[in-house]
Amino acid sequence: MLLALCFDVAAGDLYAVTNQRILDLVNQARATPRACGKVRLDAAQPVRWNSALADASRQHSQDMARYNYFSHHGRDGSEPAGRIERAGYRYSSMGENIAAGQRSPEEVVAGWIKSPGHCANLMNPVFTEMGAAVAVNAGSKLGTFWTQDFARPR
Repeated sequence: MLLALCFDVAAGDLYAVTNQRILDLVNQARATPRACGKVRLDAAQPVRWNSALADASRQHSQDMARYNYFSHHGRDGSEPAGRIERAGYRYSSMGENIAAGQRSPEEVVAGWIKSPGHCANLMNPVFTEMGAAVAVNAGSKLGTFWTQDFARPR
């Protein structure tokens, strides 16, 4: 559980532990054929962690947490593709998953797998890289805000 980890892991290491866990869970999910809603998808190759995608994810999660909103659209009018480009990543294909309220990497990845559109992003064989981030605002309605960006470089 993410909130329990806060007591066991130094703050700087919390995100590294969380990020590695999300990457591991995503790659475990990609290793198995599955149904995303009514669509059957084959297993996909693992994705690699990308720090620029993680930066784009972190900035969006932090903004949602700070200003207590939940949307793929940023308060500055940005869209996922623009945020990824602003982080310095040049892509040929990209996708974004967001979530809020989940308290652990296990909960958030399980939620993305249960959602047909999010699951399709997670299983998309075109994507070769991923970044993700969580931001916490205990004073907000949802508490935790997650962003996951997938892409394939140009």
